[in-house]
Amino acid sequence: MLELVASLVVDHSDQSLTVYNSQKKVVRVIPVSTGKVSTPTLIFNSKFYTKYRSTMMYGRKYSVPEVPLTIFVSTNEAICLHAAPLQEKAGKHFGVPRSHCCVRMP
Repeated sequence: MLELVASLVVDHSDQSLTVYNSQKKVVRVIPVSTGKVSTPTLIFNSKFYTKYRSTMMYGRKYSVPEVPLTIFVSTNEAICLHAAPLQEKAGKHFGVPRSHCCVRMP
C-alpha cells in the first residue's frame, strides 16, 4: 500500500529524519548527516520547492556533479535534502554532522 508523506522532520541532535503520514504516524526513520559546525543546517519549517533526479551542487570550496535525488527546501536552492552515495562509498557513516548545510541521506 502506498502511503502519502505528510511531513519530514530532521532531528539535529539524533541526526535522523522521521517521515510521517497524514495520520501523523511514523512511516520511517533514517539516519542522516546535517551540517557541520562551520556550515550548520538551519532550523526552519518549509515546503519542497524543487526536486531533481540529479543536479550539480556547488559552494565556495566545492562542486559535485550529479548529486542524486535532490529536494530543495529553500527558494534560492541553498538548502536541500539529497542522497549521498559518495559519503557511503567513502565509508563515512550517517548520523554524524558532515554536510555544507544540507541534509544528506543514505
